[in-house]
Amino acid sequence: MRELLPYLEIAARGLGSGRMLVHLTNGVWRPLARYGNAVQRALVAGMASGESVVAFALTELTGGTGLDTKSRAVRDGDGWLLTGEKHLITFADRADYFILIAATGEPGTPDPLTAFLVPRHTPGFEIDASQTTMGLHGTGHAWLRYRDMRVADEHVLGEVGQGQEIGLSFLDYSRISLSTCMVGMSEQALVEAVRFAKQRTTFGRPIADRQAIQGHIAMMGADVDAGRGLVRRAASLLDVGEPFTAQAAIAKLFCLNMVGRVTDLSLRVHGGFGYTTDAPIERIYRDARGFWFEEGTQEIQQLVVARAELAREE
Repeated sequence: MRELLPYLEIAARGLGSGRMLVHLTNGVWRPLARYGNAVQRALVAGMASGESVVAFALTELTGGTGLDTKSRAVRDGDGWLLTGEKHLITFADRADYFILIAATGEPGTPDPLTAFLVPRHTPGFEIDASQTTMGLHGTGHAWLRYRDMRVADEHVLGEVGQGQEIGLSFLDYSRISLSTCMVGMSEQALVEAVRFAKQRTTFGRPIADRQAIQGHIAMMGADVDAGRGLVRRAASLLDVGEPFTAQAAIAKLFCLNMVGRVTDLSLRVHGGFGYTTDAPIERIYRDARGFWFEEGTQEIQQLVVARAELAREE
């Protein structure tokens, strides 16, 4: 993971769609490799070559994520009938398969969720790519809708009731990956601020000479370095096989606020020009706001971190 971090940072300094492609592809293959049968694992090579696209479908508009999912799968002979909806599913416009998590047990019971690897052209599977977003253009977000959609047993990913474990195996890694991407995007916002401050002249001097602007740039640089340090710590735990769930949530909690502060300050350094579509910071600013909702909001990260702290022995 530590070797991958610099590549994720570089991807995040470009367009949002490129960042999403690198981030998601390097996350979604992991549950397939770890939990999939031979046929499902064979998709990983196709993902690496670009021949196959697999989307992760957990989030719902009506039910949120995780144990709150309202999608249900009911046993029907040698298969399952799936009913429900998902939204904001990245690259759904082009995905060949979807890791779709649905409830197969009652809320409050042990292991209520199951993961399915659903082919795109399954009868009754509606993919509505009409969703548009503030930023991250080109990422193909879409609604998924299905009612009594029949899925064969061979499309269960892992074991029945293993859906929460499979979902978390993706989310824990993904929080490190996303935090790295926030560092990379913040670094680019800082670069744009420095470049503009050196070029913009007022009263005969570059605004980079102004103490107020230097203060903004200093805070941006400190934030980026602090975020990078937290991400590397979480990645180190992952690499040696230590528990890293709490540290990944800490990194994402800090970096969520960090990318907001840095892009805000960069926009302020740019002044009114930054509010125009001619300025690179305009696109960066919009793309950064997508992090607020990917793989759990700030409030979700706070819950994960607080639980870990409260569980620690004095």
